[in-house]
Amino acid sequence: MSERDTEPSAEETWDPQVTRWHFPEGDYVLPHAMRSLPQPWDASEWMRIAELPRTDERLSEARSVLTVLLESPDLSPPVPQPPPPGLMLHVWEEFHQAVGQRMPRTGDVTWAGVEELVRAWHGRPHLDPLRQHVVRHVEAAMLALIPSLRDDIADSVFRWLALDSDPRRFAGWAVSLAERCVVEDLGADSAVKLLGAMADPESRAALRRLSAN
Repeated sequence: MSERDTEPSAEETWDPQVTRWHFPEGDYVLPHAMRSLPQPWDASEWMRIAELPRTDERLSEARSVLTVLLESPDLSPPVPQPPPPGLMLHVWEEFHQAVGQRMPRTGDVTWAGVEELVRAWHGRPHLDPLRQHVVRHVEAAMLALIPSLRDDIADSVFRWLALDSDPRRFAGWAVSLAERCVVEDLGADSAVKLLGAMADPESRAALRRLSAN
């Protein structure tokens, strides 16, 4: 084996310099704005979300969820990006999936639960260097979870709205929120699909503005 083969990659030696944060209200990992989202939006449970009736109450709730996701600065923290080739991002996603399986609701995610997951990963046989890095710098992975969840939740709201037989009826309030989300790359693909499905003069105008940028 050559010396080059044994040298750790830039990702393996990368120091993301993320320190553990704490909230005065408890051992939570996620900001209050995300923990306070109503069920089932707080878990991105698509099967449950898809079956929600589009009542006035639920529509108001969906509008509120999108507004919180857009306007809470705590939900878009600056996340350090690993050096090329970016394989760490895939391992972060794997860790995020494990977090979701162990702690499905946003209010369930605690540092104690994260530490249990870290111990479980340490117990794996032949843990590769990138996964070793994730459990050694778990704070960086959890920081990246916040915008990832934000995007997933926004995506689920737009997908749910688009299931309606007449999404045009939401245009009065949903067009502006969808356009803002596309600009911020927040559930953007589903937001664009909803704008197209609404087929309303306002939604068409929003799509033209977006295509011009």
